[in-house]
Amino acid sequence: MISPTSFLQRYPREALFFLVASFINSSGSAFMWPLTTLYVHTILQRSMTEAGFVLMVQSLAGIVGQFVGGTLFHRLGAKRLIVGALLVQGLIQLSIPLTNSWLVYIALMTGLGFTFNLSFPAIQAFIGFRWKEQRRELFNIVYVANNLGMTIGTSLAGVIATSCGEQERSMEVSILPPGSSATAERPQPATLQPAS
Repeated sequence: MISPTSFLQRYPREALFFLVASFINSSGSAFMWPLTTLYVHTILQRSMTEAGFVLMVQSLAGIVGQFVGGTLFHRLGAKRLIVGALLVQGLIQLSIPLTNSWLVYIALMTGLGFTFNLSFPAIQAFIGFRWKEQRRELFNIVYVANNLGMTIGTSLAGVIATSCGEQERSMEVSILPPGSSATAERPQPATLQPAS
């Protein structure tokens, strides 16, 4: 059986950088899915349908981001494209909690979906051009890193959301006078009405 360290030592150090970048990017993307749903429903007071709409728009922007990322790879190069996309992602993520506007939030999430997927073609193309003899193995490793990132990111978001929800409930119970209900005071989110 091969140990993980000896397995990873078979590959160039530069390739491992792309492996880590893929893992971080996919785990960050997956981390946002459950939190987006909770944020839209509890903070912005919107329905779960509207939360699903935001995730759909984010995914569609990601498809466009992959096409644009493939084009930008040839103009900017892999390093500048990946680092630039990660910087823009960070700025967008820092600005999301600062807005309470529904339309601005949708625009930020669209930009986030676009930039999350902007770097994927650069990572894949760079691996394909740079290490031709190990191309298949490295593609598979990056694919596994993406899937692990999706699994870990979603799991961590669930753990954080659960712990935050428990803290919120315990605070509501300790603040409210005896006999009152924590859910009676909370405003209900707006729902989409069917067109007449």
